[in-house]
Amino acid sequence: MKKLLCAVMVIVLAVSGAAFAHGHEERYVREKAARRNMKLITQEEATKIATAQLSAKDVRFTKVELEDEDDYYTKQGDFKPVWTFEAIAGGQEYDIDVDAVTGKVLKCRLDD
Repeated sequence: MKKLLCAVMVIVLAVSGAAFAHGHEERYVREKAARRNMKLITQEEATKIATAQLSAKDVRFTKVELEDEDDYYTKQGDFKPVWTFEAIAGGQEYDIDVDAVTGKVLKCRLDD
C-alpha cells in the first residue's frame, strides 16, 4: 500500500510540476512581450489559425502552449513569442507553430 501511495504521489508531483513550469513560461512570455510593447494574439485566435492550417474536421489538440521559441531567433532579436500546438487530425499527429504576434504559421509538419 505504501508503494502504491508513493507512486501516486510521484505522478501527482510530476504533473503539477509540469503545469507550474508551463504557467511560469507563459507568464514570462506575456510579461516580456508587454515590456516590448508587443500585442499577442489570443490562444483562441491561434487555435483557429492552426485548425485552418490542418483543414480537417476531426482536429484534437493535445498540447497548446505560449513559448519563447528560440528556434526562430534572428540576428535582430532573441525573443520570439510562439503558440505551439500538438494536434491529431485525420489520425495523424502534427506539430504546429504560430507566431504569437503576426499569426503567421511558422511550422506545420507531421510529427515523426
